[in-house]
This record gives sequence, C-alpha cells and structure tokens, in this order.
Amino acid sequence: MFDSSRSFVLTILSLALAAVVLLAGSAHAAPFRSVHAVAHSHNTQDRPSAQNGTQPASGPVKRYDGARFTYYDAGQNACGSVDSDSAYIIALSPALYNNGEHCFKQVTVQYNGKQVQATVTDECPGCSDSQADLSRPLFAALAPLDQGVIYGQWWFD
Repeated sequence: MFDSSRSFVLTILSLALAAVVLLAGSAHAAPFRSVHAVAHSHNTQDRPSAQNGTQPASGPVKRYDGARFTYYDAGQNACGSVDSDSAYIIALSPALYNNGEHCFKQVTVQYNGKQVQATVTDECPGCSDSQADLSRPLFAALAPLDQGVIYGQWWFD
C-alpha cells in the first residue's frame, strides 16, 4: 500500500514539474497574444486622436492626454502571465506595447480628477496611439462601467 501511494505522489509531482517547465519555456519563446475582444459592447463613438507625448511643466514625464479608455476582462495576457480578476491592468496599443517593451511597468491613469496606479501586462490590438483597454476593476475605480468609454490621460511612472 505504501509503495503505490508513494508512486502516485511521485507521478503527480513529475507531471506538475513537467507542466511548470513547459509553461516557463513557452513564456520566454514568444509573447502570448491577448484574447480580449477588439470590439467592445459599449459606446464606441470616435473622438479626435490623442495628443501624444505632451510634456507637463513639472518634469520630463511623457503624458498621453485625451486617451480613449475602454475596459475588458483581464486574464491570460500578452506579457506571458495571468492577471487576477481584481488587478489594475492596462493594455496598450500595439505601437506602445512594442513587442512587450513595457511589460510590468507601472503607469498612472487619470480621469475626472481621480488617479489610479496600474501595471502594463497586455496589448490591445484594437487600440491606436495612446488608446488603452483597462481591466474592469481599474475602469470601475475611475468611472461607472456603464459609461463604457471615457477620455483621460496616463503616463509611465
């Protein structure tokens, strides 16, 4: 009885180790493309493009003003990890995501006088310029979800 239990435990541990090695190898091979929807189920009226890269008087921080924010359900992300349902995540446009150049960097997102810190872990294939997708909890920290689309600013911390 002891030998079969030990054999079972060793088999389970071996399978778990193999899964970890397999996942770790694929995370470094190529960034995972996010599966979040390009088209959103909320208001999608267009607004003039954002003024990218304006410099505030206080220093050399690059701000993205007039950025269009929508939200999505975070999960498996383009940086190769999995985001929790409660994480404050921002998905950048392909140009700014730049093949993962900003993975796990911190940003500040501002809307209507509220500022919230978030982490870059995803790419928004349907976004252009400074537009970004925010995780549901991040969007909800800034505005009610039923607004669907808001315009604000963000910058790298």
